[in-house]
Amino acid sequence: MRRRWAALALLFLLSAPALAPSLDSPITVVVDAGHGGHDPGAVVAGVEEKDIVLDIALRIFELSRASPIQVVLTRSTDRYVDLKERVRFAERVGAVLYISVHANYVSDPRVRGIEVYVDDTRPPSDPSWRLAEAVLGALVAETKARNRGVRTQKLYLRHTDLPAVLVEVGYLSNPKERSLLLTPSYRERLARAILEGILEFLGFPGGL
Repeated sequence: MRRRWAALALLFLLSAPALAPSLDSPITVVVDAGHGGHDPGAVVAGVEEKDIVLDIALRIFELSRASPIQVVLTRSTDRYVDLKERVRFAERVGAVLYISVHANYVSDPRVRGIEVYVDDTRPPSDPSWRLAEAVLGALVAETKARNRGVRTQKLYLRHTDLPAVLVEVGYLSNPKERSLLLTPSYRERLARAILEGILEFLGFPGGL
C-alpha cells in the first residue's frame, strides 16, 4: 500500500509541482549520508567526511518528525553501503526522491561554498534540477555560504529514475568551513535547510 501511495505522490509532483500534496499516507524521502565504514571520504586534519555527513543526515531525520514527510536513511551508523544499493533501497521503500549528503575537498584551501550536483544523464526537464535548486537555495539562504551553483557530473545517481541530487555542504579543505562543519549548531542549520529545500520541492508551503 505504501509503495502505491508513494508512486501516486511522485506522479502528483511531476504533474502539479506548485501544489501541496494532500495524501493521507506519509510521503517518503530517502536521505543518504555519503561514504561510511571503510570509506571515510575526505579526511582533513583528522576530520572524516563520513562522520560529518552522518551527523547531518541524523539531524534531518530528527527534524523531519515535525514535518509532513517521512525521512528514511540509507545508514544511521558508521557502515558502508554499496552505491547502487543506496538508490535501489530508495526505490524499495517507495521514496519519491533521494538526496545524498557530502562534504567537499580540493587541494586549494581557499575554495569554499556549497554546491549541488545532478547526474549528467538527466535532461533539462528532469525534476532533479528543480530539487537541486530548491535545496541549494535553502542552504545558501540559511548559512550565507558562497553559492557555487547547481552542477553536473557523472554520478551513481544515474542508476535510479527518482529525482536525485548530491549535496556538497562545504569544503573540509577550507579552514573556515571545516571549523563551521565541526560546530553542532551549524550542522543543525544545514540539516534544517536541506529539509526546507525538500519541502519546498514537494510543494509544502511554509516548510517546517
